[in-house]
Amino acid sequence: MFNDKREYLFKIAFDIEFQEEITGEFKRDFFKLVSDVIINMEDGEDSFFGSFMLKIERDIRLDISWPLSTIPKANGFLMYFNPILFLQNTKKEMVALFKHEIYHMMYSHYKRVNQLKNSYNNEAISLAIDISVNQFIKNMPTEAKGIDGLSRELNIELKANRTIEEYARLIQKAFNSRPNRKIGQDDDSTDIVKKIDNNKAHKLWEEIDIEEKTIEGNLKKIALGSDDTNAPEDLLKIVMSLKGREELSWQELLKRMIPSIRTGHKKTITRRDRRQPERVDLRGKLPNAIPEIIVAIDISASMTDDDIKKIMIELLAITKNNNGKITVIECDSEIKRIYPLRSPKDIKKRVTNNGSTAFSPVFEFLKEKNLRDNILIYFTDGVGEDELTCRVVSREVLWVLMGDNKLSLKGPFGKIRRIKSSSPVGEGKSAALNMIREVIHDWAR
Repeated sequence: MFNDKREYLFKIAFDIEFQEEITGEFKRDFFKLVSDVIINMEDGEDSFFGSFMLKIERDIRLDISWPLSTIPKANGFLMYFNPILFLQNTKKEMVALFKHEIYHMMYSHYKRVNQLKNSYNNEAISLAIDISVNQFIKNMPTEAKGIDGLSRELNIELKANRTIEEYARLIQKAFNSRPNRKIGQDDDSTDIVKKIDNNKAHKLWEEIDIEEKTIEGNLKKIALGSDDTNAPEDLLKIVMSLKGREELSWQELLKRMIPSIRTGHKKTITRRDRRQPERVDLRGKLPNAIPEIIVAIDISASMTDDDIKKIMIELLAITKNNNGKITVIECDSEIKRIYPLRSPKDIKKRVTNNGSTAFSPVFEFLKEKNLRDNILIYFTDGVGEDELTCRVVSREVLWVLMGDNKLSLKGPFGKIRRIKSSSPVGEGKSAALNMIREVIHDWAR
C-alpha cells in the first residue's frame, strides 16, 4: 500500500517541469505520505526522531539537489523536500534521511560550516559533515557518502568518531594531492533537479540569515520537547547538556591554569636553533603551552545520581572549551578505566560494583608516568582518605567537589571549586547504581 502511493506520487512529481505546477492536491497527498512515515517513527524505536520531526515545518522545493534540506528560521526550522528525489527512496531510507537532517541540527553544523570556510573548500566541508553523521545511521540511500566508501574513493584512512574538522582536513589534503580531479561545478540554475548531487546537498544553507542565539534557542525548545526515551546515546548527551548548564566557567579556569605550565617544546620557523643559529634550515623551538588535561572522576558508591549527571554536563563543557588532549581516569578505591576524551561521543557509561573512595591511585599513576606537566581536574564528593600514599607531582590540581562535604585530605593542595547538589547527602549508594543502570546507560558512554 505504501509503495503504491509512493510510486504514484513519484510519477506525478517526475513530470513536473516548473515549481508553479505543484498542485494543492499533490502537496496534500505528498505530505500525508510523509506524515505516515513520521507517525510510524514516533510509535517505535525512533520515537525521538519522530517527535522531533513533528515540530519541523515542511515545504517543497524542486531546485534542491538532495532529497531534503533544512534551514533555521526565526520561529524554528523549515525542511524542504524535493519529491522527485525523496520518493525514489524506500520507507527505511526516508527515515534515515530524516535522522540525517536532525543530526545536522543537533550538532549545530550550520554554525560549524561557517567556521571551516576559510580553511577548506565547500566540497570537502560538505563531505566531512555528512560522513560525521552518516556513520550513526542505518539504511542511508546508496548515494549517501559513508566513511568506508569515501576512504576507498580518496585512498585515505578516515576513522570513526572523529571531528568534522579532522575529516575536512584529511579530505582537503586528498583533493590537493589530485589537482586534476574533476570537481563539481556550481551553477545558479533554478531548474527542476531530478538527479542527486552530493556536492550541492547543503547549498541551501547559504540562504541562512538568522542569529546563532536564535537558532540555538529554537533547537533547545524542540529537542527538550521531544521524546528522548529511545534517543541515541550521542544525541541524548546533547539533550542532557541542553537541560542543564555547566556551573563552572571552564574557559576562564583553564585559561588561568594553562599559562603556568609548559609541556615540552614545539618547532617554529620564527626562531632559529639556539645551538646552530647559522643553520637557517633548522627550525627553532618554542615552549608548548597546551598541556594535557587529566580528568579524574570519583565513581565510588557514595557519589549520587545527581553528582554523576552534573559531572557529565561539566565534561561536555570541558570538551567544548578545550582543543588540547584530554584523558579521563575513573577511580573508586582503585583505577577502573582510562580513556581519551576527544568529543562528547567518547564519554563512557560508568562501571558498576563500585567501592569506597581513594584518591591515591590517581596520584600514584601520575607519578609513575611522570605526568607532572599536566593539569589534573578531580571530580569527587570529597569523602576519601586523610592522607595520600605518595608525593604529588602535578603542578596544577583542581578539585571539583560535589555537594556540601569538605575535602577529606589534611592540608589540601591545589584549587578547590564546588558544584551544588540537590540530592540529600547519603542517598547515593543504591541510588547511584540504579541511576547508572537506568539513566547513564542511555546517554553516557
